[in-house]
Amino acid sequence: MIKINKDTKLYGSFSETPGNNGCNFFNDAFEKYGIDAIYKSFYSKDIKKSIEAARTLNMAGFAISAPFKILTFDYVNEITPNVGYIGSINTVKNIGFNGQTFFKGFNTDWIGAKKILEPLNLDHLYILGDGGFSKAVQFACTIMKVKFEVITRETWSKLETIQDSYIFNATPIKLELDTSISFSNNIIDGRPHTKSGKAIALEQAKAQFKIYTGVDYDA
Repeated sequence: MIKINKDTKLYGSFSETPGNNGCNFFNDAFEKYGIDAIYKSFYSKDIKKSIEAARTLNMAGFAISAPFKILTFDYVNEITPNVGYIGSINTVKNIGFNGQTFFKGFNTDWIGAKKILEPLNLDHLYILGDGGFSKAVQFACTIMKVKFEVITRETWSKLETIQDSYIFNATPIKLELDTSISFSNNIIDGRPHTKSGKAIALEQAKAQFKIYTGVDYDA
C-alpha cells in the first residue's frame, strides 16, 4: 500500500451528490500501478469556489458532475478541441508545473457512451435531454456516424410514437414513472446507478485515468 506523503498527488471529484465509485476505482488503480496519489469525492454546491479551492490545493486533477459540466468552462485555462465541440467538461487536469496551476478541461463522457453504443451497430438513436451528458452522447453518435434526434421537455410527447428504436436516457429522470411510454422500446439508461450507467462510468473513468497518469488502464 502506498504511504501518503508530502509529494502524494491529490485527485478528486466535485458533485452535488458525491459517491464512492470514483474513490474505489481510482484509489485501487493508483495502488495497482504504484502511483503516489489519492482520490476523494467532494460535495459542491458552488463550482467556482470548488475550483478555486482546487487551485489553492494545487490538485492534480478532478472530475466534474452535473450540473457543473457547462459552468466549468469559465474556470479552466484551456480546453481540448473535443470539449469545444461537445460544449461540456467532465474532467480537469492540472498541467502546471513548479507549484503553478494550469487547468485543462477534457470530456471523457463521450468515450464511455461510444463504448456502450458501438456493439449495437445502430443507424439511429433518440437521445433524451440536451444537457452536458447528452451533448457527449451526441458527439459519440457523430463520431460513429449514427443519426440521432434529441428529445427535450418541449418534444417529450414524441416518446409515445417511437417504435422499435433505441432510446438513450441522458437525463436524471426515471422513465418508468412515465406511464405514457411504451417499454417495448430499447432503453439505454445513462443514470449512474443503472447497469448501463455504471458501464459507461467505468469506461469514462478508464479514460480519465489515462489523462491523469498517462497509463492505459488494463482491467
